[in-house]
Amino acid sequence: MASPFCDPPLGRAPWRVAVLGSPGSGKTSFCHLLASSTGLPLYHLDDFYWSAGWSRPDDDEWNRHVHALCALPRWIADGNYAGSAEPRVRAADLVVLFDRHPLLCAAALARRSLRLRRAARDRPAPRWASPPAGRGRRRPAGAGRPEYVPRRLRESGDPPVLSVAALLRKALLFRRRDLVVIDAALRGADTPVLRCRTRRQAAALLAVLAGPPGERPSPDERPSSGADRVAAAAAPRATGAPPPDRPFPDHPPPGGATPPGPVRPCTCPAVAPATPLWRHT
Repeated sequence: MASPFCDPPLGRAPWRVAVLGSPGSGKTSFCHLLASSTGLPLYHLDDFYWSAGWSRPDDDEWNRHVHALCALPRWIADGNYAGSAEPRVRAADLVVLFDRHPLLCAAALARRSLRLRRAARDRPAPRWASPPAGRGRRRPAGAGRPEYVPRRLRESGDPPVLSVAALLRKALLFRRRDLVVIDAALRGADTPVLRCRTRRQAAALLAVLAGPPGERPSPDERPSSGADRVAAAAAPRATGAPPPDRPFPDHPPPGGATPPGPVRPCTCPAVAPATPLWRHT
């Protein structure tokens, strides 16, 4: 079960981080900041799931993408998709679970949907950037920076929001539905888990995971053993228990006969802002 607090991590930074949580909880912004500060490649699950016209993959195609991602040596996996959480949780060195209050998530979703729709309406060739705040009005956090939109929807020019009502339902019912499935997957794995309930906790975790430059993984470096890759970071500071030594996992696609499809890291314009969205003070 996930810890209710974000205790500062210890030891070497994790190599594979699964970030889960409700829509609107801030996990995508956290992932962009984490990728920018650590150099780990970022993979958005929405990039694999949504195609042009908001079409979905069949179960076999989706499972191949998930297992292909899990087999990579280094990644940040951004996305909830509770039904496929188990293989990601087992492959990860660290799970970061965003569990903000559902009403806060719903409010953030409503604001982001309005920004995306306004940008799509005002720009013939949309960049999915937040419009500048009006004169004399306070700029909201993140205003003026590009918003994330799934790759194939962005490339095809589809509307950036399919259904605001569906997003709000997912946020409001996250703890009663998706979180139940996620907690079951977490109980069945030995992967360290950190639960972030506030943006301040997320900022504190981000600051520690970034670490000094000498501790960040090199882009060409591959971990030599499970102990090197495991996030000792997530071991509670109070116990000081060493991380379990887990072998480098192999995740073949279901059935084993069909090779996994290629997965591409994040290429979206929603890069991490120069000024962090959250403060740890």
